[in-house]
Amino acid sequence: MSHDLFDDEVLTAKYRLHRPNYPKKVYEHIVDYYYTGKIVNEKIPLALDVGCGSGQATADLGLFCEHVIGIDVSPNQIFHAIEKDNIEYKHHTAEDLSFLESNSVDLITAATTLHWLDIEIFLDEAKRVLKPHTGVLAVWTYALGTLDNPIADAIYHEFSHVLLFSYWNIKRWLADDYYESLVPLLPYKTTLRQFTIEQRTEITLGHFLGFIESLSACQTYRKQNGEQAYQNILSTLRYKLIQCYVKTKLRNSNDETVDFDSIKMIVSSPIRLYLMKKNQM
Repeated sequence: MSHDLFDDEVLTAKYRLHRPNYPKKVYEHIVDYYYTGKIVNEKIPLALDVGCGSGQATADLGLFCEHVIGIDVSPNQIFHAIEKDNIEYKHHTAEDLSFLESNSVDLITAATTLHWLDIEIFLDEAKRVLKPHTGVLAVWTYALGTLDNPIADAIYHEFSHVLLFSYWNIKRWLADDYYESLVPLLPYKTTLRQFTIEQRTEITLGHFLGFIESLSACQTYRKQNGEQAYQNILSTLRYKLIQCYVKTKLRNSNDETVDFDSIKMIVSSPIRLYLMKKNQM
């Protein structure tokens, strides 16, 4: 992804505030797989979270791991990342893990990140630094999701897949099939397990619009077409979505009589999780 988009302080703040957290079930699957189903009262010693962004997954990993290192190519994302005592952040690429010794890491996670990487180079580095026989690579992603209102969902789909189509980095579409096309590249095939975790989240329309603004395609549109054009498409989207969820008739897209932060909606965004264990020296 064009990490220079995150040079914008406002966008970085929106990303941290509005990007969804991952359900606890993701981490429970990882821990269960790491300990091969045994019930243990221990934490995974060392985890590396690549492409950590502002630390949504990194912070949660801190609950299940003794120490977590989060890395990202955006220094601004790292600067604003969620802090915890057992988390260390580094401005670093996932394709160069030279700061880590070979066979030294217990868990590597790539949360909605793999499609932005040079995948083969990253996987070579991941294989180098994972501990033999016990080291786990966990990769997961979600697509853009669906809305509980069919008309609103159609509007959302038209906005994200039609209006913004040419503004997405082509790598983004790899996540739309939940990385199915990338499975042949994943290592340790005999240990590979995958899980689909359903996720339905009730949020406000205001929060949902904040998520929309955090999308890379939106920010690319903004850079290429200017602030006014960008605000116009957001205003139109907001107007159309309000019409789907409230009975009040609006005068126009700039009508502020409706508090869209009070409008509730449900977003469904299943997560596909892939787990694999280093089964060699």
